[in-house]
Amino acid sequence: MKATHSKAVKIQRMIFYISIYLEILLAFIVIIAIGITLLSVPHGLLVLYQGGGFNNFLQALFDIIIGIELLKMLCRHDLDSVVEVLMFAVAREMVINHMPIIETLIGIIAIAVLFSIRKFLFVSALDKENPDRMSGEMDER
Repeated sequence: MKATHSKAVKIQRMIFYISIYLEILLAFIVIIAIGITLLSVPHGLLVLYQGGGFNNFLQALFDIIIGIELLKMLCRHDLDSVVEVLMFAVAREMVINHMPIIETLIGIIAIAVLFSIRKFLFVSALDKENPDRMSGEMDER
């Protein structure tokens, strides 16, 4: 029984470390994608200056911001960064797509709910006390 438990813990640890390396790989891919997207910003400024493609320019900037927030979320592993990514995603949809008033109201309510969640429903000190609960659980076994 003890040997089976030991093997299961070893397999769990191996899967955990593989997931860490996959997250790092994904973070590098996001960095490359952000860099590629940043290359289009000067062209977007030129188009903005010449012909008024302000919506396209804002869309590219929001994509970069959301990509950066996603990268921070992958690196920090806390609830605060998840809420930030969701807020930026909702804000992007509201600003870029010029939604009808009802959908805009739903977006505003969604952002208000996210702010409320961030303020009242979770304690960020818990994230800071134990930043990686999975590794702590494995060390106890």
